[in-house]
Amino acid sequence: MLESWVEKTIRIENKRFVAAKHLEPGITLFVEPPLASVPLPSKRHQRCNYCLRKAQLQCCSRCKSAYFCSNECFRNAWFHFHRILCEPQEADIYINVDADRWLLERTALTLHSHDRLSKQQQSHSHFSAAIKALQELDTPNISLQSNPVDDVAQSLKPSDCQLSSDELNSLWHRLQSCTFPIIDYEHYMDYVAVGVYPITALYTQHSCRPNAALIYKLGKQCLVTIEPVQPGEPITIAYVDLISTKQDRWKQLKNKFGQGFECHCIRCEGSLAGFDVGLERGQSLITSEEEGMELISQHIKTWSVLNMFRRAEQTDNDNWTSIQVMDPPQFTHFIYRLAFPEIYYATTGDKRRHHATHFTKCMSRDHLIHRLIATISALLSVPQVPPFAPSTIHGAEKVLVERLKAGKWVEASRCSLFLFVAYSLLYPPLHPKVAYHSLILAKSCWNALIEMELIGVERKLEKIYANGTGVWIEWAKVAVNSTFGKELSLWRELVELQWVFNREQQVKFST
Repeated sequence: MLESWVEKTIRIENKRFVAAKHLEPGITLFVEPPLASVPLPSKRHQRCNYCLRKAQLQCCSRCKSAYFCSNECFRNAWFHFHRILCEPQEADIYINVDADRWLLERTALTLHSHDRLSKQQQSHSHFSAAIKALQELDTPNISLQSNPVDDVAQSLKPSDCQLSSDELNSLWHRLQSCTFPIIDYEHYMDYVAVGVYPITALYTQHSCRPNAALIYKLGKQCLVTIEPVQPGEPITIAYVDLISTKQDRWKQLKNKFGQGFECHCIRCEGSLAGFDVGLERGQSLITSEEEGMELISQHIKTWSVLNMFRRAEQTDNDNWTSIQVMDPPQFTHFIYRLAFPEIYYATTGDKRRHHATHFTKCMSRDHLIHRLIATISALLSVPQVPPFAPSTIHGAEKVLVERLKAGKWVEASRCSLFLFVAYSLLYPPLHPKVAYHSLILAKSCWNALIEMELIGVERKLEKIYANGTGVWIEWAKVAVNSTFGKELSLWRELVELQWVFNREQQVKFST
């Protein structure tokens, strides 16, 4: 089932992907095309309805409801599902399309079309392995909020795809565990589609502190290592939102895999369990994203980066008892220095410390976990930490988008720094979310530096922002290269940003 090049990095053991040898971060372990995929209804006119490419699309002249980027995609879609769905229409009949029904309908038709292939064609089809994996998946005993079975059964009656309601119901339940959100990292981490990837779901375990992650390239799902992995160690990914408490994560997992599912990872039951204690305490203080947005918006307007650097230097990491309520600037700077000193000191221009790029190249996973345990202890010694709450972090994400769109770069850079620290506590450093955000942080810091130079700022503060911009660019290059590779436009953005930054710095020093 696995290609020979895949078997050199992973193997299947007890129905789980495990490392076949020592693996460094940034290795692509497995690539799986979707068994079926559909763009979100809001993206239907922007994304090819077959390959999900963002391109100039042509509407099907017969049904006036489907959009494709090429004749090849139209032919593939026609062969797998569109020939049954395409009926002559005078206008778009999918205006109020339901994504769940659309996905079940398309998956059922794709399975049916595969059954029509000759045996010779099947042996060369990647669908065979995916369909086999789909059949081997357990049918979770879960209560579904949405069940489009009856509607799909009715729509398929006129066709030769005769699946009973029971068969469709079983298929819909199995799809819950192997359907993944498709993120476009080249377009602002936009959630653009959902796809069915049975092989990944069957063989890749969940962990709330994963050693691998999923990225998407033209709809294909790539399983990439984000931490060093030892031989025989299971490959793990996160199937749920990690910016959530243990109770919320387990609820999501049970809804996906069944009521019997439990997670015994290092974050749920190990040495990082203190993070959930902190998140629960924070959530008792900030209960809604609106409150989180208000808290972050208030502080990024008055946040003195220079003063916070000075205060963080003067604060004893082992004794934070003098702080009763930790605000977002304190959280950012104190946790930043305690958990990630290499990056912190590089930002301040302290040449005696390791440069930021050594963080991923030299620090072992055990060393990082040790740092995080110390950070948890210090964080929990503060009675109230409203910034460390899921509602605050998600609220800050919305605030950042608003500030970026408005071109308020100084505020955006402060918000970006807060999010980087929060993300780096809850995700491994090379997780796609952190890697992508490092690019956003580098861009916002660079634009904030330009903004401050135009209005005139203290030389010391300008130096900190200049040092920080250089550090974040180098950090982002390490993270983006390891996680996404150099073929995506993210890498080109970073190279161009570094060229502009270096040129401006050279001009400044030469004058």
